[in-house]
Amino acid sequence: MKRSLAYIFAFVTGVTLLISLNASQRRSAAAELVLTETTKAAVAEAASELEALTLSLEKLLLTTSSRQQAKLLSQIILSADRSQLSLSTLPDREGQQGAVLAYLSRLAHLSQTCLADLAEGGGFDDDARADLSELRDGLMLLQAELSIASQETLIGTEISAAMPASQVTRPPSAQELTSYKALPSNEISSGEAMRIAREFVGTEKVQSVSHAPDTAGALPAYGVTVQTADVQLNLEITRRGGKVLLMAPETASFAMTKTPEQCAASALAFLKSRGFAEMEVPYYQVYDGLCVMTCVFVQNGVLVWPDRVLVQVRMDTAEVVGIEARSYWENHIPRRLQSPLLTQSEARASLAPSAVVESARLCLLPADSQERLCWQFTLSQGDDAYISYIDALSGAEVHLEKILQLEFGQVAA
Repeated sequence: MKRSLAYIFAFVTGVTLLISLNASQRRSAAAELVLTETTKAAVAEAASELEALTLSLEKLLLTTSSRQQAKLLSQIILSADRSQLSLSTLPDREGQQGAVLAYLSRLAHLSQTCLADLAEGGGFDDDARADLSELRDGLMLLQAELSIASQETLIGTEISAAMPASQVTRPPSAQELTSYKALPSNEISSGEAMRIAREFVGTEKVQSVSHAPDTAGALPAYGVTVQTADVQLNLEITRRGGKVLLMAPETASFAMTKTPEQCAASALAFLKSRGFAEMEVPYYQVYDGLCVMTCVFVQNGVLVWPDRVLVQVRMDTAEVVGIEARSYWENHIPRRLQSPLLTQSEARASLAPSAVVESARLCLLPADSQERLCWQFTLSQGDDAYISYIDALSGAEVHLEKILQLEFGQVAA
């Protein structure tokens, strides 16, 4: 295994060297080599697949749920195959590519063996767990090096001022609902939509209001453009009920003078003033001078994940300039919450003994096309942090996430 790790290092060093040569053409005649777009894309794809593979392995080594283990092993087998495909297109300057691909094949084979053992009612023995731990360490090295290579090679695109749904942290989504049970049943006119947009932004801030293209689909909405002193806001107002579904700034790049805590306070105050229910901010991220808050409804101390609103706050003034409330309007109705059958201590027994519980609370989580009452445990293991959701009625682990620390904010994946 140690030799395999050396092969990984040698192969990745060769790839990284080739990429760095492309970035320093003036220093060497060899730097005339220019990576093709195909190779650049392969580096990015390989880094992405290995990141997913490493994350699944980390979760696998932490969870004690046989159902979660089977799910993660299946993901690992698929990701290992995809990683081999991506890596096979990269340049092999040191002749070590075959060893790396064999390393991934071994991981896939071991995962298949473990999956078969689980199907027969067994579990991981100490040897399998030790092998998986060592494979994870090698993958972390390879993934880190390829991520650096990808960042040095590829030119990133500017982040759109529109709400980046793919970058927002949240637990797994339940099956999308089309009833929008939280919306009133009355139909509004285009003129009413313009009035609602003006009042939502704040009449004192508005310079002009105009029509914009409407949207169709499961929830038709009027398009409205609102111009303030220094930013244009684009809104979608539902035809049914006249609620703000979306608001997004046309441009961003605001100065970062306010703290995330100030932005969170501003987001919650704005939502309350606009008639939304009591909420908390479990997560935030920063993009281009915008602080993006994930705001979640709280009912009797229970965090209700389906009823969430994403709020964008500009970090120069702490003013709200963006909102995405589709999930909230899909799901927000009064609920009769069950009482947990398991105490926090009893639910804790479902977690890995090596994990340290940092905090715990009850939440309502969308899973398996239903809402499940869970104990939400924030865990630490070494330098890593995780969130485990344990069904408060059965004790089964419903979901497991790793908390990834970013330069600005957190991501749970």
